[in-house]
Amino acid sequence: MEELYLISESLRSKLIDCYSQQLDEIELLTCMYPNKEEISFTDKNVLSEIKNFVDSDTPFKPNHLDFIIKLHVDGLKMELSINLPSFYPIEGPDIYLRCNQLNRQQETALNSDLSLHIKYNHLGEACLYTAIMWLQDNLEKYNTKIPTTNITSNDKEDDEKFARFWIYSHHIYSKKKREDIMKMAKEYNLTGFCLPGKPGIICVEGTEYNCHEWWKIIKSMCWKRITLRQSEIFDVSKKPEEKRFTKFEELQFKTASSKRVNHADMSEFSKYMEQFRLSQVFNDIFGLCNVNNE
Repeated sequence: MEELYLISESLRSKLIDCYSQQLDEIELLTCMYPNKEEISFTDKNVLSEIKNFVDSDTPFKPNHLDFIIKLHVDGLKMELSINLPSFYPIEGPDIYLRCNQLNRQQETALNSDLSLHIKYNHLGEACLYTAIMWLQDNLEKYNTKIPTTNITSNDKEDDEKFARFWIYSHHIYSKKKREDIMKMAKEYNLTGFCLPGKPGIICVEGTEYNCHEWWKIIKSMCWKRITLRQSEIFDVSKKPEEKRFTKFEELQFKTASSKRVNHADMSEFSKYMEQFRLSQVFNDIFGLCNVNNE
């Protein structure tokens, strides 16, 4: 469980309003899906922590809500991964749907359209119920036959450019998103790392084609903000000297300060980048990320 940290009274008042709306939505969802196996929370104590925060004078901010809803629509079994920022619904939710019965193109298109629907129709308001209703109403048009291709095989791979992409996100908290980032990197034969927290930073390297295809899927997820900060493209002959990583992994550099919960330790991350001869990239790109003001 993440540490609790002290907040000001004005911030607490704002959070109480947000958390109260979140609790109302959770109550509605638990009525819609009463079986315990249908809704599962990453942190089983988070609901009681939030209720205590709303009902009492505690100055400690609780963890954010992160949970999964199992849906059955039109014969399809799906998992809806939901991560609510502390200031949801003022801030948009992170929602991502996974369904093994849909192929990757269908799943990516569905998540992209769901994200746009929320952004342009429900930003700033409670929208979990309406998001589920939208899925139920629109799922059929994505459940069609689409030819698939083998993403890891490329007859011209030896002629491909070698690439390294640097991605910056406002935050990466969701357990499911982190799993998908790892899974997609493996499927596209990419190396690099994912640094979760606030901010979230991802580096992938591999063929230019595979980096682009991986990025299409990742950016289609529902994010508060995610950007491709820089793409480094090299001739394939430069790959032996330019490749920095041998695998893709998730990093963990937590700050010691309880006031910076969920924030990555930029000092430790800087040392990590130096180890892989990437200090200049860190200074050029991520020196612009003032994490204190995010």
